Amino acid sequence: MEILSCKNLSFRYNSSTHDTLSDITFSLESSGIMLVVGKTGSGKSTLLRLLKKEIAPAGKLSGSIRIFGKDHSELSLTESTCSIACVSQNPDTQTVTHKVSAELAFALENLGIKPSQILSRVGEMSAYFGIEDIYDKPIDQLSGGEKQLCCLCAATVLSPRILILDEPVAQLDPIGSGKFFAALRRLNSELGTTMLIAEHDPDEVFEFCDSVLVLDNGRSVYYSDRESFVAAARNDPLLRGWLPAQTRAALKLGKTVFTVKQAKNLLEERFPQADIPQAPAKPRSKAKASLKAENVYFRYERSGKDVVSCLDLDVYSGEVFAAVGSNGSGKTTMLKLLSGILRPWQGRISINGKAVKSHASGSAAYMPQDPYHLFICDTVRHELERTSSDKQLIHQLCTDLGVDHLLEMHPYDLSGGEVQKCALVKLLLTQPDILLLDEPSKGLDPQAKAIVGKTLRELASQGKAICIATHDLEFAARFADRCGLYFNGCIHSAAPCKEFFSQNRFYTTASSRIARNVFADVVTADELEKRIAGGDSL
Repeated sequence: MEILSCKNLSFRYNSSTHDTLSDITFSLESSGIMLVVGKTGSGKSTLLRLLKKEIAPAGKLSGSIRIFGKDHSELSLTESTCSIACVSQNPDTQTVTHKVSAELAFALENLGIKPSQILSRVGEMSAYFGIEDIYDKPIDQLSGGEKQLCCLCAATVLSPRILILDEPVAQLDPIGSGKFFAALRRLNSELGTTMLIAEHDPDEVFEFCDSVLVLDNGRSVYYSDRESFVAAARNDPLLRGWLPAQTRAALKLGKTVFTVKQAKNLLEERFPQADIPQAPAKPRSKAKASLKAENVYFRYERSGKDVVSCLDLDVYSGEVFAAVGSNGSGKTTMLKLLSGILRPWQGRISINGKAVKSHASGSAAYMPQDPYHLFICDTVRHELERTSSDKQLIHQLCTDLGVDHLLEMHPYDLSGGEVQKCALVKLLLTQPDILLLDEPSKGLDPQAKAIVGKTLRELASQGKAICIATHDLEFAARFADRCGLYFNGCIHSAAPCKEFFSQNRFYTTASSRIARNVFADVVTADELEKRIAGGDSL
């Protein structure tokens, strides 16, 4: 039974001269799961917000949206609130209370539910999503991933029939992401919850979605099943970018699969004798580190636990170093210490041999996990010109990163991926020697990720030292030189990327899981496709 549909839907913001969405048509069956993909700024968030009348943006709307068999404008406020839940891509804009416990109970309290029922439903959902350990914590003390889990739990506590998710795992580590999607699959299979999921990294969603909607410059192409989308992607490089590594690998063998297990078995059947010993690691540079941390300790409270303990880290000129690890492990704290925003209570941090005593004293530029915090002006152009007077450099960087069309927009009107690229332009205008980037690929589509990654590689070739914290393991494997696991307050097992990802079981890429018994040195989807096709040695 059809539960939601859009027909010839177009939308234009009040302040805009062009349509953000144009002639969008699709339908979704009850208990179905639809994956929504598209370039950064293609209108995914706008479309999802239009489906829930309480958060729909102001503007000119044409066409129709039908939900539960009626026009969405006919839904009562209570019906829309209880039956349609939304989790946005930025949890900081969605939470309304100061503690997790209050956030989970907020909607139920506003609907007049009895206190005893509230405690029962909140307790049940907390256990379901495994967030009991943060239940009594203030929200402002949570990591980005923990906030996202809190928002999901708060959204589903009302038992909605439709769940709308906009980049739901953008701030979750790989293990947390897997648990998150496992919970979504249970919601769908056990409760029949209908879902629309917008994702820039759709690998896990692709395993269980029923249909795919592709947005491109505000227009849509709807695929009623995964197989038709895969068929279209065979000859379309842009669509191929949305396919998970396992599906891309199988296509090279003339098959269509959707899980790592299926691709792994297929590859081992086709290449039973193809095992290649891992290439020896390149000798590490003996040059002095541009950025150095020695025996660093830090805690937020005098009597609290050390978030950073016995941290030793060298980042060299000309390299990209990636730190991966679980949500709340302390990666962001580490970057703030390296930049001078925070000061350790013990240990030494230095840049080119000179101790870093404050954020202003070094030549390092830091991009926070939420890049909106870097913007205070009314337009992107004003912000960039406030940062640098070199208009030629501004034009060059904006062109390289593909944000020149965003210069007249307010930073807070940009999508998450767009503001991410604009923030990187702002940082590069300061011409730092060292870049410290927290989740630089968050909110970016595959093409935008490639642009940012190649920009980082070019900066490294110019002698810059770059340290990133990321949950995007494919991005790290593709563009970093070395990678390390941040755990228990410090970096462990730092090694060249091929070595690092080939040895890990969970903090590794899907391509490595698929290929390690066949092509032991393969860690990215591009490498796997090339090896299957019989390309040159990697």
